[in-house]
Amino acid sequence: MIFIAALVGLFLFWRRTKARLRQRRETEMMDAWPQCVDLLMAALRAGYSPVQGIHFLSLHAPQVMRSVFLAVTEKMALGLRFTDALRELPQRIGPAARPLCEVLAAGDRLGIPMESLIFQLGNDARLSRRRAAEISARQLPIRLSLPLVICTLPSFIVLIIVPTIAGTVSQLRLSI
Repeated sequence: MIFIAALVGLFLFWRRTKARLRQRRETEMMDAWPQCVDLLMAALRAGYSPVQGIHFLSLHAPQVMRSVFLAVTEKMALGLRFTDALRELPQRIGPAARPLCEVLAAGDRLGIPMESLIFQLGNDARLSRRRAAEISARQLPIRLSLPLVICTLPSFIVLIIVPTIAGTVSQLRLSI
């Protein structure tokens, strides 16, 4: 019975650890997303085409994002159209990448200027990253309250309460 409980506990611990790792990776990707948009905008301003810009990101994006852009570059190297290869981004990064993919696809298909649109997407990504950081900062006091109480309460009891009780008991014995 104890063996089964230990296996169930181990399984639940494994699932929780796996979920935390997935959440941490998603957070890292969302933190790196504004930098990727800014790098793409810089590449496009430097005269790169959208295809070359994605290849540039596969080489120079933050480490957590390089594999995503490398997968898109490899799909294009295998002969897939640019707009079809871009569908890989929202699947791997999440819904934050969808507007950029739509802008890049429209720019490649129609030849419209994308600079201002990508600049706005970069601003939106930075604002969402700031909001997430503010939410995390607001949750920090709540997360720290339990360790603070657990670490402070025993020292309070040992340094204040125990000597006071010991002094009172010794005073009571002397008076009796």
